[in-house]
Amino acid sequence: MSINMKNPLLFFLLLLICFPLFSQEIAQEELSEILLEGTYTGHNIYILNPNQDDRFCVQKVVLNGKSYAFANHSNAFEINLSGFMPNDFIVIQIFHTPNCTPTIINRDKLKKVTEFSLPSFVYNKKTKMLTWDASELTDHYEYDLEQLLYGKWIKIKYLGTTSDMFANNYLPVLLSGMNYFRIKQVDNQGKELYSTIVNVKSPNQHIMLITDKVKDAVEFTDVTHYELYDENGFFIKRGTAKKINVADLNKGIYWLNFDGNEIRITKK
Repeated sequence: MSINMKNPLLFFLLLLICFPLFSQEIAQEELSEILLEGTYTGHNIYILNPNQDDRFCVQKVVLNGKSYAFANHSNAFEINLSGFMPNDFIVIQIFHTPNCTPTIINRDKLKKVTEFSLPSFVYNKKTKMLTWDASELTDHYEYDLEQLLYGKWIKIKYLGTTSDMFANNYLPVLLSGMNYFRIKQVDNQGKELYSTIVNVKSPNQHIMLITDKVKDAVEFTDVTHYELYDENGFFIKRGTAKKINVADLNKGIYWLNFDGNEIRITKK
C-alpha cells in the first residue's frame, strides 16, 4: 500500500489506526498511589515526574476528593494550594504507574497531624477485618474509627472508651483501589490525636449504579460508601448502603459520589 506523504493529516490518521497510542489511559485501580495529608502552611507542593517507556509516571492527582488538573506531560509540576487558608486540612492523592514513582520535593510543607502510638492497628487479610489491641489505648479517652472518603476523614464507627469496646475489630466497606483508615483519640480536654494510617488495597470491585434515572431509590450492584449532593453542590447526605431512599427528594438533577466515581443522576 502506498501512502500519500503530501497529505500529512491523512498520514497521521493512518498512524492512529495502525498503531495504538501508548498514552492510553490506565484504569485507576491498576495504578499505585501516594497519599499526602496535613494542614496548609502557605506552601505549594512540588513534584518531580519522571517518564518511563514514553509515559509519564503521574496519571492522576486528586486534591481533597476532587480531580486536580496538572501539567501531565512535564517532568515537574506544582500543586497550587493558594486557595486554602492556614491550617486547612489537605489530602492529596497521587496516582502513578506501578513501576515508576514520582518524587515529592517538599512533602514536609504539609504539617502532619499529631499521632499516638498504636502498633497493633492492622488489617488482617484473612479475616478482612481491621484489628487493634485495646490494652494499648488509654482508659477514659474516647476513640473513633475513621476512613478517608472523598478527600475527607469520615467517622465510620464510634468506638467509645476502652470499657465500651466489646470487640477490637471491624469489618470495613472498601472502595476499589487504595483505602485508608485511622483511629482518632480524644482526651479529657478534647485534644485530638491520631494513630498511624493503615493502608488497604482492594481489587476493582466494579460497583455500578443500576440506573442514573431514579424515582424512589438509588441502587448499586453492591454495598458501597456514597455521598449525595444537589445540582448546586450542596451536601444532602452520606452513608453506606446498596440502596438509598430518595423518595422524599424533589425532582431534578443530583450528584452522586460512590466508589471513586462522580455520577449525575436525575430524580423523576
